[in-house]
Amino acid sequence: MKRELFQNILALPYSSGDAIDREGYLSAVVGATVGSTGKLTVTIEHSDDGENFVPVTDPLVFPEQKTEDGKFVFEQPVGAEDAEGPVEAEGVVNIDVDLVGLMSFIKFTVEGATSLVVVLGDSTVQPV
Repeated sequence: MKRELFQNILALPYSSGDAIDREGYLSAVVGATVGSTGKLTVTIEHSDDGENFVPVTDPLVFPEQKTEDGKFVFEQPVGAEDAEGPVEAEGVVNIDVDLVGLMSFIKFTVEGATSLVVVLGDSTVQPV
């Protein structure tokens, strides 16, 4: 891990629907604790002024999953198992977000999470 990692990221406790000024950052990670249903939906919107938000139409804003209207859906399969046995529906999910091409302000609407954090990364200004 790079030693200047902490100068290149901004970690924010987050509440669904809060606006974030993402100026100077090219990517983000939404960290969420998934509730007992095992389902999580994240919708991203963006704005130039921080007040009038529109859905993100880039289908690759979430690199892990092509989306429509900026909506990412994660669902822990019912009865899922790994090498050690059944997997609990609750757990932490990290969702990568590509911010390149988005407006200055972003907002995530998250359903199915019990706690959230947003980490902005890939700072356009590197420490010296």
